[in-house]
Amino acid sequence: MPSQPNNAMQETSSIEEQIQTLERFVLDNADLMRLEELADPFNIFEALGIVRQEIRHSNFLAWLMNPAQTHGLGDSFLKGFLFKTSVTARELGIETISPIDVDVWDLSATEVRREWRNIDITLLDESRKFVCVIENKVFSSEHSDQLERYREVVETEFPDYTRHYVLLNVSGEEPSDSDYYVGVTYDEVCDVIERLLKMKASTIGDDVATVLSHYVTMVRRRVMPDREIQELCRRIYRKHQAALDLIFEHRTGRQAEIADALLELIEPDPEFTLDVSNKSLIRFHPVSWGRPELQGGKGWTKSGMMILFEFANSSHYNANSLGLALMLGPGDENVRRKIYDAATKTGSPLKPDPKGLSKKWVPLFWKEILSTADYDDLDFEGIQSRVQEAWSAFKSNELPLINNAIDQAFR
Repeated sequence: MPSQPNNAMQETSSIEEQIQTLERFVLDNADLMRLEELADPFNIFEALGIVRQEIRHSNFLAWLMNPAQTHGLGDSFLKGFLFKTSVTARELGIETISPIDVDVWDLSATEVRREWRNIDITLLDESRKFVCVIENKVFSSEHSDQLERYREVVETEFPDYTRHYVLLNVSGEEPSDSDYYVGVTYDEVCDVIERLLKMKASTIGDDVATVLSHYVTMVRRRVMPDREIQELCRRIYRKHQAALDLIFEHRTGRQAEIADALLELIEPDPEFTLDVSNKSLIRFHPVSWGRPELQGGKGWTKSGMMILFEFANSSHYNANSLGLALMLGPGDENVRRKIYDAATKTGSPLKPDPKGLSKKWVPLFWKEILSTADYDDLDFEGIQSRVQEAWSAFKSNELPLINNAIDQAFR
């Protein structure tokens, strides 16, 4: 029988094949070079991390629609947007302002409101007795009959006004309240901005022109499905699937980066002992808790600790978060009762679960470190800084009180 290659030879061969696969991917890849040309240029909106932030899109569009703002465009964008949506309304048989009205009106006195009665953008022109509702959906969908509710609010507040309702979204989906609302896409908004850039090329300021160009580029690249980018991505993946799957397998995600940053805080600190952890739950306890009574835990970690701090490092699409908890685990019921009673007596910052010891794991303390909004607003350096500040504040403020409560439980 022929001899079989040993594991070391197989592993070496596998590594060499993987390296060759990656080399083929990066060398002489015209499609990849073109994709990098489309995706890599600096963009101020991407640098500020607002691509997926619906509120920031609404703020920018409200600024652009406001004739009194610093862009120097007057009512040009506002008229372009209303002209486009009024033409669509006319085609759909929706009774509202006409394109001719928009063309001849002077809209320089239009008031632009943000989040009035929870409506994303409200346009109000008292002299024309005209009101427009714009509901903006970038990466979310309608909910709770909100379009109908907003229409009823406007009908009550402005009964004798000409009313115009717009749903702005990415996919072009039909509004739920389609007898009144006009659907318009971000692609069409970009068309309005690009026409404006051409028409006002000789008068628009360089800084404003740059901002508008960056916004259009960001939307087409990151929000709307760019056809050329889509086709390039499909072609590259078909040709280099093995390399891309390998890269994806070994990527470093934000959750892992934050977990590493937390370990770097805890491991070198002589005040703490790191317990069994993973990238989702980083567990530890103060060295001073190394008393025998606390080491009789069962069915939790191998250390046998009954009470542990844990960083809950959650990573979910559109719902990332980081919090610090103090958890009381299973073990001797007399010990659990002493800890729970001491935590209840101490009060803030401890806040034991009111259900008492009926649960196997009982939360005694919770501190939010990072919210979902922080992940949207901060880069990784900003997140590291926020975590460091929260950790320092915890050690100075909450930890001494918690340590004292544990000491009290066993006096």
